[in-house]
Amino acid sequence: MRITLEFVGEKNLVLPIHYNYIVQGFLYDLMGDSEFAAFLHDEGFQYEKRKFKLFTFSRIEGEFKILTDSKGQKKISIKPPFKFTVASPLDEFIFDISKNALKKEYCHFNGQKFILNSLNIDNPPVFKNKARIKFISPVVMYTTLRNGDIKYTYYYSPWDDKFSLLLLNNLLKKYELVHKVKAKDPYFKLYPLLEKEDRRYSKMIKYKNVYVKGWMGIYDVETTPELLELAYYTGLGAKNSQGFGCFEIIG
Repeated sequence: MRITLEFVGEKNLVLPIHYNYIVQGFLYDLMGDSEFAAFLHDEGFQYEKRKFKLFTFSRIEGEFKILTDSKGQKKISIKPPFKFTVASPLDEFIFDISKNALKKEYCHFNGQKFILNSLNIDNPPVFKNKARIKFISPVVMYTTLRNGDIKYTYYYSPWDDKFSLLLLNNLLKKYELVHKVKAKDPYFKLYPLLEKEDRRYSKMIKYKNVYVKGWMGIYDVETTPELLELAYYTGLGAKNSQGFGCFEIIG
């Protein structure tokens, strides 16, 4: 399921430029204190050495401007109404968020009060073998490499030859976790609309104390309808529950 939450308030929402962890924390708070909430927050779904939370969310959409505070720190000021999308193949996750959000008189973002103006369940698109997608939060794909005793993270771009294969391998793990079977005849290819890498679509996002490199933009995708549907609800690529890899189908 996918939902879009819209909020209103008397003042602008002011957040750090890198606010992914704030939205993620807001969603965990909305889940409440159930066993499922604790499991998803603390553990997640294990696949070999990887753990998956199986949800994703978009960037906050709204009229905004960038400010600099008295300490020289950049902030983003977002004028209400503002909204964002949350997606997951786990219905319980979406139900908990929706139920608890609707109960609240006020929702708090980083100590600031806002009212939930609307909560819409998004109508699912028709999933086909081909689609044009637009990322509404950056897609991330990486590998941890070693140079002697030093480990480092290499982030791929959509123009890298390995990018689509890594996305496919990531999707196959999620598919097996969600459906309890392996995907049949899987394939996945993502095509940038531009021939050459365009760094205007590259985004460096700080999640807590780590910088993560992702990519926005519009791309063509070829895959099975089943894998496209899964990607639509889990997000593409890595770090989905940190606010990466959420997309909409535009054609």
